[in-house]
Formats: sequence, C-alpha cells, structure tokens
Amino acid sequence: MNKKMIISSYSYGLFIILMIFAFLTALPIFLLSHLWSKKPRVYFQKVVQQYFRLFYKLMPLIGKITVINRDIANRYHPCIYVSNHQSSMDYTLLSTIIDDYTTTANHPISDFPLFLKFPKNGLGIYYIPKGNLTKANIGYESLKKALKLNSSVILFPEGTRNQTSELKKFKGATFRLAIDTQLPIIPIVISGTGKIVTKGSNITKTLQKKDIIISFLEPIYPNKDDKFLELSKRTRNIMQEYMNTL
Repeated sequence: MNKKMIISSYSYGLFIILMIFAFLTALPIFLLSHLWSKKPRVYFQKVVQQYFRLFYKLMPLIGKITVINRDIANRYHPCIYVSNHQSSMDYTLLSTIIDDYTTTANHPISDFPLFLKFPKNGLGIYYIPKGNLTKANIGYESLKKALKLNSSVILFPEGTRNQTSELKKFKGATFRLAIDTQLPIIPIVISGTGKIVTKGSNITKTLQKKDIIISFLEPIYPNKDDKFLELSKRTRNIMQEYMNTL
C-alpha cells in the first residue's frame, strides 16, 4: 500500500470515527431541543460543526486555513451563500464557519448511512438526485421555506466539482431563489481543496500539506426585475475575477 493510500485511509477512517461521535453527541441534544426550539437542526449542526473543526485540525495534509473577510460570514443572515466547488471537502469546510444553514446534495450524504434521516432533519441537507425534476422542485420549495424561517442556504451553482480554475456555467435555480426571496447572495471562493482531493477519486493527490483559502466576497443584492440568468452571469463574473487574482 503506497503512502497516498495510507493517508487517504487514515483520513476517511478519522472522518467516520469523528462522525460517529458527533452523531452520538448531537442526537440527544437534537431530540431535547424540540422542547424549546422551532429549529432543533441548529443545535445538531452546532455539535457536528465542532467535530468538523477537529477533523481539519487532525488532517495531515491540511496546511494553513485562511478565511478572508470572515466578518461577512453570518453577518447577512439569512442569505444565499454561493460557492465554487473543487472538492468533497468544500461543504464540511464551509460548515465550520457558517451557522444555521441548509444545503443540497445530488447524492445521499452519505455514502455514509450512519445519519439515516439526519442529513435532512439534523444537518439540513436535502438530497436531490440529478435529473429528477419533481425532487428538484420539492428541494427548491424546501430551501425557500428554510429562508423564510431565517436560515441561510449554501449552494454550489456549478452543480459538480470542478478541476479547473475556470468556473463552469452556473445553474439558474440558485439565482431564481435569490430573486424570489429578495435575499442577498454572498459569493464564496475556495482555493486549495482541489489540490488535496478532487472529483473522480477518493485518493489524495498529494503527500505535501496544502494551504486553503476561503474568501467571502461582498453581498450581491437582487432586484425583483432581475432576470435570473443575468444575475447568474453577474455573480459568476465577480467570482471569476476574484479567482484570477489568486
């Protein structure tokens, strides 16, 4: 077994062990919080957030994690966070910073059956299979409902992990959501995660520590008369211009 496989096995094993402890710790808090809170998911997320942070501290390939404009995160709550997508690490990284959110995934979180129904009920992750229009519409309405309940939304409008520095065309539903709810878009640019693990492989690409930069950009405010494709292009251009400076 080569070094990359050993480090990858360690990382995935560490993640599974920490998630088991996270689940066992968060579950009773989640259940009890139903007694006083309309959003018990927030308590579940808070516990899991601490385990995600511990995971990144123990990960051997993670160098320095720099958050630029951290003060923007959670300031405009509720809002729609729009991020580029390089790696399976992106969601867990953002969840170490962002509080009280929902998001979507086009595969069950799992690949990890431990959480069962808790991806949606506990972590706020809505599973939307690719090409399933009915599920997509249900997911869209669920996100709108979450925003009305004062929760933010994290979305990756490229729709898939991208191995290049050129952003893919953004999916329009994200920006229709912003126009429908009249809530700000907070662009996020993540750099470095794609150098560690990328699409198509669970094996690390490197044996060297890689630094990660997470940049929160200034909010973009939609207008009722905006066209979602134009808003999509405007957001993408802002993010691409920023990525070109990294």
